[in-house]
Amino acid sequence: MKFNLLIFGLLMVASTSWPLQTFTIEDDDLSAVPHNAEIVIRQAEAKDTDLQKCEFVGKAVDLDGDGQAMDLIATIADASGWDAALGPIWVLRKSGDSFAIVLSDGGHSVTIGKAKHKGLYDLTISAESAGWSRQSIWKFNGKRYYKAEEKTKKTD
Repeated sequence: MKFNLLIFGLLMVASTSWPLQTFTIEDDDLSAVPHNAEIVIRQAEAKDTDLQKCEFVGKAVDLDGDGQAMDLIATIADASGWDAALGPIWVLRKSGDSFAIVLSDGGHSVTIGKAKHKGLYDLTISAESAGWSRQSIWKFNGKRYYKAEEKTKKTD
């Protein structure tokens, strides 16, 4: 009986203490994105002449839980210089020798959650500015992330 309780306790700790991965546009450890990822972002944002002049930075992440941080969350260098600490955010999935954008949004942070859909973890993008905050939950549909839920509230 004591052994069963010990195993149960260990399982509870393991299931609730798995570290969530979090990315913010102000992280100190952001570095230049790989050239092939930069090309994909620039092509997707070809109509935005301001973004064409920007330097893209990001962090490798593990979106599928295989223990390998092969995917990428990217933003622009000095994104926090934008109004109210908001900036563009791209989530890119590694595909062979290239990347594919699976989510494009804006905000301050991305948290990779515990739940999975179609093989990839759910994502939460948070944004906050003077007078409002927003949290959106994104789920993978097999090709791209879609916004499953959004909570916006006014703040004082």
